Amino acid sequence: MKTFGDWLASPWRRSLLAALAGALPVFAFPAPSLWWFAYVALVPWLLLTRSAPTGRRAVYDGWFGGLGFMLAVHSWLVPSLSVFIVVIAGLLGVLWAPWGWLVCRFLGGCRRPAGVPPRCWCCPRAG
Repeated sequence: MKTFGDWLASPWRRSLLAALAGALPVFAFPAPSLWWFAYVALVPWLLLTRSAPTGRRAVYDGWFGGLGFMLAVHSWLVPSLSVFIVVIAGLLGVLWAPWGWLVCRFLGGCRRPAGVPPRCWCCPRAG
């Protein structure tokens, strides 16, 4: 039986899940008026980004989560922008990519590849 971790191994599925998780905070905006949802809306996105196997995958999770957020928030622009809304959301979603790396780095999810030595071994000794 496959586990959820095996299902997340596919980059396409993981990107789709990141976009869906990134769209969740839109429910805290005034039209749906679920203000209490703002306190928990980012948790699935944080957990997904934290579970990224590498920093690069965390950057992609942040990017696609930002894309999902921008598509959901700017859905009212679809009649006037048509297919270009995806391009604009993708460009604005790039601004969330560093957030994905920071989540991975500071919440302890990313693991360093085995062949990379710690930074202190490579730095010359000062002084």
